[in-house]
Parts: sequence; C-alpha cells; structure tokens
Amino acid sequence: MTGSTTDPVMEIRDIRRTYQLSGGLFGKPRNLDALAGVSLDLRRGEVLALVGESGSGKSTLSRILLGLEAPTSGEVLLDGKPVSSIARRKFAARVQPVFQDPYSSLNPRKTVRQLIEMPLVIAGGVRASERLARVRELLDILRMPERMLDAYPSQMSGGQRQRVAIARALISRPEIVICDEPTSALDVSVQAEVLNLLMELRAEFGLTYLFISHDLAVVEYIADRVAVMQEGRIVELDEAERLFAGPAHDYTRRLLASALTVPLAT
Repeated sequence: MTGSTTDPVMEIRDIRRTYQLSGGLFGKPRNLDALAGVSLDLRRGEVLALVGESGSGKSTLSRILLGLEAPTSGEVLLDGKPVSSIARRKFAARVQPVFQDPYSSLNPRKTVRQLIEMPLVIAGGVRASERLARVRELLDILRMPERMLDAYPSQMSGGQRQRVAIARALISRPEIVICDEPTSALDVSVQAEVLNLLMELRAEFGLTYLFISHDLAVVEYIADRVAVMQEGRIVELDEAERLFAGPAHDYTRRLLASALTVPLAT
C-alpha cells in the first residue's frame, strides 16, 4: 500500500440516511434507506475507492462526508473528532471535493485565477498577492501555462477544466480529497493523464483520496483498497490487488464479470 499507513484520518461510523418519499395523491409516504449503516476507515495517505452501481449510495455518502448533507444517524470523525464539532471553514480547509463534471462544476463567468483562489477568498485572511502566488504555483505543478490565468472555462478543454477543478481543491492545502467520478466525463486518453496527475499530487502533497467511481478499470489502476457498496451497505472491503484477483462477495464478482475491461492509455 504505497504511501499509506493504518492510521485513520477519517472514520465513518454506522452512517444511515433515510429519505421520505411522497406517496402521491392517495398513497402513503414511504421511507428509502439510501445508506443503511455504513462504517469505514479512510487511512492516512491511501487511495480508498468506493464502487457500486448507480443508486448504491456512493454519492449520498460523499455528500455527507463533505458536509453537504446530514446523516439520519451515525457520525463522521476527522482525526478522532466529530465533524459536527469542527467549524465549517476549518473542515473545508482540510477536506475538499473534485466533482464529476468539470463543465458544470466551474462558474463560466469566472477566470481560472478567480476559480482556483475562491476557497482562499471565502476563508479570508490570505492577501491577494499570496493567493496569486499559490495559484501560479499550482498551475506550474499541473503543467498549465500562466497565460491560462485569465482564461474562462469555455476556452478550455475538458481535461484542462478538470485540472482547474483539482487546483481549486488543492489551493487550501487539504489533507483529504473526495473525488466523485472525477474522470467519467473525459475520454480515455485524458482520463489517464488526470489519473497520473492525481497520483503525482498525492505523493507531492501527502494527500489522502476517497475515490468514488463505477469504472473498475480506473479503480484497479489507482486504488490501494476498494470498498464495494450495494443498496446502501458495504458488502466487501479489501486490498485492491486481492479483491480484483479473487473477490469474496457474489455482488463484487458480478460487477467484475459485467465490467468491460478497457486498458487505460498510460
């Protein structure tokens, strides 16, 4: 497990999320258990992949971990402290997202500089000159020319937009990055570039990734461990190499059997 330890930086304890669905004009409301008792540890420095079919609860869990939604019950701990006890700005400085679609996750009216520095502007306390220095540093690390500072999302390719989204996530120097399908909107060749970049950034910044994906080829390429979700529960959790070599759960075996093996261009 390259670069990781058994020390958990985030602990997920029996998280449940129930939604009440309308029964329509004459029916009774009913409950939908999107998460039915999820417990998971995210180890410092690892890439933990969360996989499962659409509707399995992956995105619901990611929203809860980002503080965008409250669980019905259970708790999330960050370095042993309940997330609910951590000030929102302090939490956001330590945990950042990279979302699925770079086309919709970036404000089209903002320049690259404005997009990347936005978390620092919101947090406050960082001078404009320092914000610009950090933006330039990240552009250099992400191998984007400085002339992109004044560019708008419409002037960039999908891969460039996702690099900007990654830079925005890293500008506050977080410990954890939650990647929710970060390459699914990109073509295969660009996927490989972004995945390699994520791995380089992990090593350079000492990052921990929760990597949510339905693409098993991507997961096999990037993950240290894999958690498999089915109907709001974790049904299998193992080291990636061992899980892909011999999955223990029937649902995992079906996922692997149904996946098209498309090698990533590296």
